[in-house]
Amino acid sequence: MSPSQGFASVVMLVALVAAPSAVRAAAQLTVSVEGAVQAPGAQQHEVGSRFSDALEAAAPRRDAYALGASVFRATAQAAQVRQRAGLLHDLKLVAEANEVPAAVASRAAALHAWVEGLPATGRVPLEGNVRRLEVSLGDSNSLLANGDRLFLPERPDTVTVTGAVQTPCLLPHVPDRDAVAYASACLVDTRAADPDALIVIQPDGHIAELGVAMWNRSPAQALAPGAIVLVPFRLRHIARLTPELNSELASFLATQPLPHDPLGLP
Repeated sequence: MSPSQGFASVVMLVALVAAPSAVRAAAQLTVSVEGAVQAPGAQQHEVGSRFSDALEAAAPRRDAYALGASVFRATAQAAQVRQRAGLLHDLKLVAEANEVPAAVASRAAALHAWVEGLPATGRVPLEGNVRRLEVSLGDSNSLLANGDRLFLPERPDTVTVTGAVQTPCLLPHVPDRDAVAYASACLVDTRAADPDALIVIQPDGHIAELGVAMWNRSPAQALAPGAIVLVPFRLRHIARLTPELNSELASFLATQPLPHDPLGLP
C-alpha cells in the first residue's frame, strides 16, 4: 500500500467512526418551555416529538392559561416580518391619501406608529391543554422543530379594545360580556369606525368578524380573558386603496402573545 493509499484509508475509517455520532446528534432537537410550568427551561427531544411531549416534560402549573399558550418558531417569525411590512405599507397608504377623511387618515397614522413598535414574534397559536393535545390530530399537536420556544401564560383578567378608537382601552374582563359591550366602554372614533362590524381575536388566535348593526347583528359572543376587540375602519373609506386592511391588522394582532396589556396602553 502506498503512503497516499494509507492516508485515504485512515480518513475513511475516521469518517465511518464519526458517522453514527453525527446521526445521533442530528436526531435530537432542542426546545424550551417558559411561563406557568413547574420545570421551565431547555429540553432535548427526539426528532418526531410533538408539542405534547415538551409540555408534559415541563409540567404545566394549575394556573397555566391553556387558551393563551403559544409556540414561537423562527420560520413563522420571518413570515411575520413580511406581514408587518405589508401592513405598515397599507396603513401609510391610507394615512397619506388625499381621498380619505381626515379622521381615517389620522387613525391610520397613529396605528402605523403603533404597529411599527410591535414585534414580529413568530407566534404560532397552540392548544395548550396537555390532555387534549394527547388525543388531538393535525396542527394542534404538531411536530416540534429545533429552536421552538413554548410559552404558557398565567390567566389574564383584561380585554383590549383597539383599532378605530380615540385611545386603545384595557378593560376588566367580565364573564359573558360580549364584544359590543366592550367596544361601547371605549371611545370609538365614529368618524373612522365601521358602524356595522367588530373583529374579535380570542387569546388562542382565533379571529371572528361580528355584525353589530340592526340589519346584520351576530349572536352575542362572550370573550375569553385576554381577547382583543378590533374596531375596524369603515370599509367604504379604504376599499379602493386597501380593502384587506382590517383583516390584515387582525391577522397581525393574532400573532401577539399574551399578556396583551401593552396593546391597551396609549
